[in-house]
Formats: sequence, structure tokens, C-alpha cells
Amino acid sequence: MRARLACLLLASAVAAGARAQATDEARGPVEIRDEHLLAQPRLTLPALSPVTTPAGRWSFEVGALWSNSFAWEQDVPGEHPAVRNFLIDGEAHTLDLTVRRGLTADLDLALRLPLRWRGGGVMDGLIDWWHHTFSLPDGGRPYFPTNAFQLNGTRNDGGGRFSWDDETGSGLGDLELASRWRFAGAPSGASLALVARASVPTGTGPFAGNGPAGGLQLVGRQPLGRRVDVYAGLGGTLQPRGPVRGVAYEAARLHGFLAFEWRPWDPFSLVVETNAASRLVGNILDYPGTHWLLDVSGRVQLGRRTRLDLGFTENFKDQLSTVDFAIYAGIGFRR
Repeated sequence: MRARLACLLLASAVAAGARAQATDEARGPVEIRDEHLLAQPRLTLPALSPVTTPAGRWSFEVGALWSNSFAWEQDVPGEHPAVRNFLIDGEAHTLDLTVRRGLTADLDLALRLPLRWRGGGVMDGLIDWWHHTFSLPDGGRPYFPTNAFQLNGTRNDGGGRFSWDDETGSGLGDLELASRWRFAGAPSGASLALVARASVPTGTGPFAGNGPAGGLQLVGRQPLGRRVDVYAGLGGTLQPRGPVRGVAYEAARLHGFLAFEWRPWDPFSLVVETNAASRLVGNILDYPGTHWLLDVSGRVQLGRRTRLDLGFTENFKDQLSTVDFAIYAGIGFRR
């Protein structure tokens, strides 16, 4: 119900000023990341289009993601369990700047730098009210302190317990470099591209201490008529296991996405996408291995060179391993 209502509000807001005229211009999926508290130290592969930035042109994108993570595995809910495998409760705010440059008609380069914050946040009361109003499962939230940051648990490798409870605040994330090469097809039709990514451990404050990472992704686009396109991608990442503050990660991960774009009105696109990834963490007791999210976004062309993006993320399968809910807003410029 929460996802349906958010989708309805999103579509109504971005389509309010749209002209009732179909368009052939595809925009592709929004590059929304999974900002789950445990996923922040890792390189991830988002959904994106294989269409490159035109040669000699620049594009600038600023995105803001507000996400809430809540998950626990213990014998009883609340603050005084006899056995606690893990507790993840907190919010993350991410502001990222991405700059792209088209080198040729089929090749572009991008640089992305995120500014991050994490802590207790303010969303717990709103989420509790939502669950109560619509008689939805609350996941045991009322048994835990409101707007508190807690991230701790038991390791399964003999290392005892770990805790990130004091790892709050703001700082820079890892600098990310990306190269996209469209090797088949045309910008206006079916196409395929390879996307290579590398992240450099430039994080500061609570986001420091990550290792370098690399990733490779194959992405494609296939038009399904005049108003609909389907996008898909599959790839993987490699990054040292760590540990990062007591948490040992999987060195290799698989990532995949499937997205549908519908263009019912001239300046507006509605994109529904699902993203999945293999196991993230290897040494937290009973931590799940499936990471699956649903993203819904609206993209509005405000002019020839400016685009507005609004979206939300909803957990698709198991909120223990991804964010529970997130809201996204971004704006892009091209020159």
C-alpha cells in the first residue's frame, strides 16, 4: 500500500504540468544506489542507459537520497534480548555530484563524488504512524528507541561482536570513476554498452577505511514501440573484504537490473526498475544474502538542457538486507 500510494503521488506531481502528447525521446532509468547502512562502504552498480553523452558535451547531475534502514535478528524484539545476531536501525542522507564528458559519439567518462551523513534521523515516528494508520506490519519498530542509530551484531567468524554505534556524522564518500562505451546499436534505438567503474578510497569521517574497487557492467536498451523501452544490465564488482570496522564483506558480487520506461506525455517519463545483487556481508550471524529493491521514478524534461528526477525506493523481498524506504530527488544539466 505504501508503494502504491507513493507511486500515485509521484506520477500526479510530475505529470501535473505535462502536455498530453506522446514523445519518442527516451531518458532511461535513474541511477539510484542502495544506501543501506552496511552497503555504503561498497561499490555498487546502478541501473543506467547505454546511451552516451554526445561528443564534446558536458552533463552535470546533483542527486539527493534520503533512506531509512531497519532490520533485526534476535530472540525477542526490543533493547534487552538474550541473543542478538544483528540490529540495524538508522538513516542515511546522500548528496552526490556527477560530471560527465562525451569524448566520442560512443564513449563518455564520468566522475561521481558523494557527500554522506548517517545517524538516528527523524523518520521513525512517521513510519510508525504510517504502519498504524493503514494496519501494516511494523516489523517491531515500536519496541526499539525512536530516531536512534544502532548498528551492531555478532560475528560468525569467531571475532565476537562488532558495533558501528558511534560511527555517525558526515563525510565524503569514495570518489568513483566510470567509462561507458556503446559498442552496438544507435542512440535512438536498440543498443548495448560496456560500463567500467573504479572507486578510490577517499572517504572521510565515518566513511573512511574502504578499499579500492572495480566493476564491469553490460547494459542494453530495447524499444518496445513508440512509448516504451526496456533496459537491462548485468555485471560484477571486486573489492577487498576488509574488514571495515569489524565487518568482512564478500570480495566479489553480482549485480543485475531490469527497467521499463513509459513516456505517456511529452516532457514526462515513468520508470519502474528492479535491482538485485548477491551477498554483501560474509561474517554477520544469519545476515541474509539476497538484496532486491524496487525503484519507481519520474523524469521530467524542464527544457532542452534541464531535467528533474523524483523517485522512491521500496524493499522488494527482505528489508533485512536493503533499505526499508528511500526518497530521491535530482536535477541534471547538459551543455
